[in-house]
Amino acid sequence: MIQYFEKYIRQGEPGKIVKNINPQKSMLQQQLRQHQWKSFRRNPLFERNLAVRIFMFIMFGFLALEFLALGFVFDKFLLKTGTYTLAIDVFNSILLYVFLADLVIKLFLKQNQSMQIAPYLTLPVKRSRLFDFLLLKEFGSFWNWYWLFLIVPFALKSVTPYYGLETAFLYILFFYLLCIAVSLIVNLIHSLISKNGWFYIAPVLLVALSLALPFLFNVPTGDYTQRAGDGLLNNHPLMWMGLIVFLASLWICNRTLMRTAVYSELQGEKTEKISSFSSLSFLDRFGAIGDFMNLEIKMILRSKRLKQQTILVALLCFWFFVMQLYIPNNIYQRADESGTFAMYLYCILTLGTLGLIMGQYIFTSESSFFDGLMVRRSSLFDLLQSKYILYSSYSLLITLLLLIPAIQGKLSILFLLSAFFYTIGPVFFLIFQNAVYNKTHFDLFDKGMMNWKGQSGNMIAITMITMFIPILLILIIKVIWGQTTVCLFMLITGLLFTLTVKYWLASTYKRFLKRKYKNMEGFRN
Repeated sequence: MIQYFEKYIRQGEPGKIVKNINPQKSMLQQQLRQHQWKSFRRNPLFERNLAVRIFMFIMFGFLALEFLALGFVFDKFLLKTGTYTLAIDVFNSILLYVFLADLVIKLFLKQNQSMQIAPYLTLPVKRSRLFDFLLLKEFGSFWNWYWLFLIVPFALKSVTPYYGLETAFLYILFFYLLCIAVSLIVNLIHSLISKNGWFYIAPVLLVALSLALPFLFNVPTGDYTQRAGDGLLNNHPLMWMGLIVFLASLWICNRTLMRTAVYSELQGEKTEKISSFSSLSFLDRFGAIGDFMNLEIKMILRSKRLKQQTILVALLCFWFFVMQLYIPNNIYQRADESGTFAMYLYCILTLGTLGLIMGQYIFTSESSFFDGLMVRRSSLFDLLQSKYILYSSYSLLITLLLLIPAIQGKLSILFLLSAFFYTIGPVFFLIFQNAVYNKTHFDLFDKGMMNWKGQSGNMIAITMITMFIPILLILIIKVIWGQTTVCLFMLITGLLFTLTVKYWLASTYKRFLKRKYKNMEGFRN
């Protein structure tokens, strides 16, 4: 790398260095790309990383083909479901939710563009150009292209006949630049979260506020975005000026945070604020159980794999369930029997997301240091109690949030309370019992989504059976005795299992001790 720059910084007499002479920007960008390729090529795990990339390209290829096929019929679908006469107007009215979905997907799946900047700091290269190189890579990122497979055919079919081909291309370009803006927002959020874990609240508030405006406060956000889209289709200059200012602001903010991060790294500062966020001081009063709960929270937040699975699936389940409640003539408002399975399924999924995801990892999440855990005085029974209390606390929080649609008459309060106790009772009972048989090694710091390491086919099948058996049971009762009897059955059995939690947790603890050496042997492999 240094040899490449020597011809730009040496002129005149041998050994005489001329300052403030930088390589041309285009050649610098090209050389930086070559350095990143060499860094990937010379990595000791090159073969594995290459195989993962090929697999991801294949998966994204199928996704692109599905989006492309959907794009040719998307206008007909929108005309059937929307209230506007033009498909493009219907699409503009839901743009807010499109970009919210894009934000959530990128927030959990997309990583910030990165490179080792320190080796370049001794060379006559402006740091701003290094930061610009990372930001410019967003224009070629697949995360900003996958929507175009849907938008390009849709825009050509729905915009061209009414506004012309040139306007259709401008609309596609505008949409693409908005995708870039979402990526820059995600980069900002990731950078802020790396400094302090409390910044997790920012994207949650952003998504929650955007969803609350139309559904809880009756703000016609769809009309506003439709008018903005109509201004874009009529080539209003303010739309482009606003976009340029927005992108420039995000660009400057990203560069500022990158510069701050580099200065902190050069000064040797260590960021330990996330640990303070994941350690809740009020749990210390509960002794060993509180310590285990703090450790569980830290493990979820620090493990990319667990964090992505838990937060993403929890948000998706909660979002889908609440959306179904507010969709007119949805399955929850019908008097017939159709949709009953979906009602019970998604309600239990929403309330028990944390337990259903983490329940299968009750012991395997500690597999990397389970030998050390077994030689200490800490009891595995306290570990089981802490995990149950944490999972139940999450279910209680979601239940309190769902009281809002229940008070509005969208959901039965009796059904909500029954589902809560049924989830933390029989459902969690089955999850904890089945976790005893999982003896696979689980790497906490492996990659996040689309990772099946540490999961066996038997455990996946058992988890699915565990999730569906309680639902099938209450469906059978509903068919025979009706909805009220089902709610009473869920409430009574849920209270029974909840009040006897210490006894069946003790049974789980004893069953694990009988096969602990067999499980520990699997943890070491």
